[in-house]
Amino acid sequence: MRYAVLAGVCLMMAGSVARTADETEAKNLVVNGSFEDGPEVPSDPGWVTLEKDANGIKGWVVSRGTVDFIGSYWKAADGKGSLDMNGNEVGGIKQTIATVKGKKYKLTFQLAGNSDLEPKMKELTVEVGTTKKAFSFDTTGKSREDMGWKPQELEFTADDDKTTLEF
Repeated sequence: MRYAVLAGVCLMMAGSVARTADETEAKNLVVNGSFEDGPEVPSDPGWVTLEKDANGIKGWVVSRGTVDFIGSYWKAADGKGSLDMNGNEVGGIKQTIATVKGKKYKLTFQLAGNSDLEPKMKELTVEVGTTKKAFSFDTTGKSREDMGWKPQELEFTADDDKTTLEF
């Protein structure tokens, strides 16, 4: 069963981008937030499955289960890459980001769902430092050609000089 699909992470944060609340110009603190730099993906099937502890996606580590690094299987929200957060089982990815303790940040990312499989309602939990939030996406009426990507955001205050972002 496949669940949420992730793309364009910025920790200014968005897709994922992060920035301090007092910065006038946003700077994405996330490495490879649009998943452009990853393993080579064969055109058939259009994805590569990565297992726990894999670091084939620059800046990211698979933190649990498996994830599918998507190439041509469906249209990405940004650039050419995206992730199916449930490869052969529920998976996760993480990245540790330099932050300033006490500063506010905003994480933004694009969320969709794999419309090929049930259930129609997909779920994704995001943890950034000590902040945790669940997101959902309904794939009803969506397809590989029209994923229906939706922007999501989460604000948090850094508790340390390094913050782990995990989907």
